[in-house]
Amino acid sequence: MPYHARVGDRRVNNSPNKADSKLAAQPCLLSSNEKQTSSSKPSGLWIVALPLIAIVFAIAAVQTAPVIHQAPPPLQTFARPRSAPPSLPSKTTRQRAKATEPIIRVNVTPGGVQSLKLDVRGRYRLISIESQEELASETGLSQIVVTSTAKGLKLGSHQYATKQIEIQPDQLPSIRVDGHLYRGRMRLFRRADGLISAVNVLPIEEYLASVVDSEMPTKFPEAARQAQAIVARTYALYQVRQADPKSVFDLLSSQRSQKYLGVEYIDASGRRLAGESESSRRVVKETRGVVCTLRNELFCTYYSAVCGGRTIHGSEVFKDATDALKSVPCEWCRESPHYRWTTELSRDAFQQRATNSNNNEKKATSIRSVRQTSPPGSGVISRFELDAGKDRPSVSGIELRDRLPPGTLHSPHFQIKLEKDRVVFDGRGHGHGVGFCQWGAKGQAEAGRTSAEIIRHYFTGIELTELGY
Repeated sequence: MPYHARVGDRRVNNSPNKADSKLAAQPCLLSSNEKQTSSSKPSGLWIVALPLIAIVFAIAAVQTAPVIHQAPPPLQTFARPRSAPPSLPSKTTRQRAKATEPIIRVNVTPGGVQSLKLDVRGRYRLISIESQEELASETGLSQIVVTSTAKGLKLGSHQYATKQIEIQPDQLPSIRVDGHLYRGRMRLFRRADGLISAVNVLPIEEYLASVVDSEMPTKFPEAARQAQAIVARTYALYQVRQADPKSVFDLLSSQRSQKYLGVEYIDASGRRLAGESESSRRVVKETRGVVCTLRNELFCTYYSAVCGGRTIHGSEVFKDATDALKSVPCEWCRESPHYRWTTELSRDAFQQRATNSNNNEKKATSIRSVRQTSPPGSGVISRFELDAGKDRPSVSGIELRDRLPPGTLHSPHFQIKLEKDRVVFDGRGHGHGVGFCQWGAKGQAEAGRTSAEIIRHYFTGIELTELGY
């Protein structure tokens, strides 16, 4: 059913039930032509007999009258529109039967690794995913190294002639991969290139408890974090539907999908840090099963840290952007240190990289001037025409951000100033700037807006729908 102004609100159907309206009208004992008129006068005998007759009929009526029980209203069922996907209720109905919570597969080793460290607390089973054969049933693994072999996988000193192994622990959470503790199960895959992928398989709500804290600071207001949970849930479920059927995972644990740190993790300095919190578990529970839908369909709810004053039309950046991703003003992210920013690069380094997409040419092309097609904050991605003498290459803000050294440009929304020995960039925002603005959500929540109001500001014409699991 639709998710309205605040978490937990429900809209009920106040229309009268037809069965109730029929029962409300009681039958008449006399028809109109049988009613006595006030001018009729009974005879004297009837005056004496009538009381006795009335008493007799009254007794008989009490003994023989049927007991009328008001039937309860029938159980209501709702027909799902044919165009609606099976797992989504329409915006005016809700499911009577409880749905099953979706399971999600997260690749926690984006790009693959040569080896990984594995710990398992308590009893566990190793299952071959290919044959469903139980390979082992043991108690505890401590800091073993997982590598690939010509025929399969090697876990510590044990080799298994299978390329796909699932670890099924008895207690949760108990599996640690490269310092990150995860809920659910873990699948290990030997890839065709010999690298290893570790894929965490778990219910989506448990996954989201870590995503909310991994993506948004715990100090942000509750309404902003509720909005983050809903947006992240929608993004994840959309990616599940879009995943290649042959793929062994749905999302990555990095910012290429959504940042996911697990229950806890150990950082480079050896500190043990929380990947989820009581706050994140609470906001996920409060928004359980709520997603964004457009015309009763899931869509990709793109989001970034700071839009810098106005979001970008989704189609400017992403091919699968829907018309919900329009450019909208956002002045609530002003408190972010990246609302406005300035950075610089040597002119030689800029000329070398800006004109060469592969950055392999040794000689830099001299750039005399730069003409920008549209200013930052206009809702579109700017293009830059580079005057390099005979050549006038044109490059977008996204392309230029990719070509320059990592970290030089915080977003593709900036202006360029050519100086004698350097190039200065005046920019706004952090990230692509499409859709949900995380710092903007913070500002809106502090202004008293609800999670639903925040989300609807960034995604035009959408509904918040409860999946009912």
